[in-house]
Amino acid sequence: MLEKYFKPASEKFAIPFIKICIALRIKPNTLSLLGLIIVIGGCYLFMNDIKTLGSIVIFLGSAIDGLDGPLARSNNMITKKGALLDSFIDRVSELFIWSVVAIKFTTTDFELFIVLSVITLSNLIPYLRARGESLGIDNKVGIAARPERVIFAVLYMLFDLPFYYIYIFTVLLLITVYQRFNILYKNL
Repeated sequence: MLEKYFKPASEKFAIPFIKICIALRIKPNTLSLLGLIIVIGGCYLFMNDIKTLGSIVIFLGSAIDGLDGPLARSNNMITKKGALLDSFIDRVSELFIWSVVAIKFTTTDFELFIVLSVITLSNLIPYLRARGESLGIDNKVGIAARPERVIFAVLYMLFDLPFYYIYIFTVLLLITVYQRFNILYKNL
């Protein structure tokens, strides 16, 4: 949902960084991997209760990972392998982030179950998009795409919000999964 409103502005904002990457001959896949490493570093900081710096590092890693697509498009370097790597790295990054939530912010088995459900739903959302693309169906609908999931998780951890926010977020993920599944099912 945020992507629809902010993508043009964010891609304009990214132009100077893309130019730097081009000048340094940095490849899109390198940015993806670098973003993952930085997100993992941010998660490590969170695990060690260095929340503010951890938040900044996770956002930085996510932003760096977000540059790979615009860099690939600007250099005409779009490949199926690059798209696969980017999608794979996005899932791994989210897994690390939500694992921190599971370890540091749950106190009951049911809360852990909810976080594991969030991880599962977070993986179903891009799966349904990719499945749609394989069938020639554009399927980017939903209120909880990747930017929203990362932003929510980091803000939740940073401000140590009450767990009921995770319940609300889980409902938003369920709605997004339903929306994407429904579009695919109707178009088959």
